[in-house]
Amino acid sequence: MKRRDFIGRTWIGATTVPLSAFASILLNAGQVEGQHGATSGPLATATMSFGAWRTDRDPATDRHTGPQSSPDINSHPVTPQHVTIVAGGTVNFIIAGLHQIAVYDDGVQPSDINTTLSAPDAPNLIDDANKRIYRGLNPIPLRAAIAVGTPSTIQHVVLRDRVEAVHFAKAGKYLAICTVRSHFVDHQMWGFVKVLP
Repeated sequence: MKRRDFIGRTWIGATTVPLSAFASILLNAGQVEGQHGATSGPLATATMSFGAWRTDRDPATDRHTGPQSSPDINSHPVTPQHVTIVAGGTVNFIIAGLHQIAVYDDGVQPSDINTTLSAPDAPNLIDDANKRIYRGLNPIPLRAAIAVGTPSTIQHVVLRDRVEAVHFAKAGKYLAICTVRSHFVDHQMWGFVKVLP
């Protein structure tokens, strides 16, 4: 067997596969990936931040010595308040501090949210499930673990500052809120995700 025939017909070890079949395997692998909702291009992903650590304090914010979030070291912006992606794309919600993300279906407005409903395990969190299509991690147990100084404090702090990547399959305009009641009501922590067809 000539060297070029060997290379053209060899697939791992002693199994032989014609080069054309190898190319077909690669093409089919790409198609399978596409079936999982892979989207590319400039509108495939967007970033929306909920909360931010302040740099305008005296003394300066020092999370090395005090990682716990509090109203005086964490501000409450949603930045940017409007993002645009295409259907099949993803929004990366960057969460800094004590915030919980909830996303509501196409057409829901901030005034539609029933702020009197509370999560049974976290009374300070809004639990309006009407047309809610996604709700993120509950930050309250993480806060409690930090407050009592458990050995896993650092792990819990890391979980509170996190990214939650949320996939949007269909076109529409989706409301994203922070469910911490005072953040939503007093600080207007909400924004919109516009998903193009």
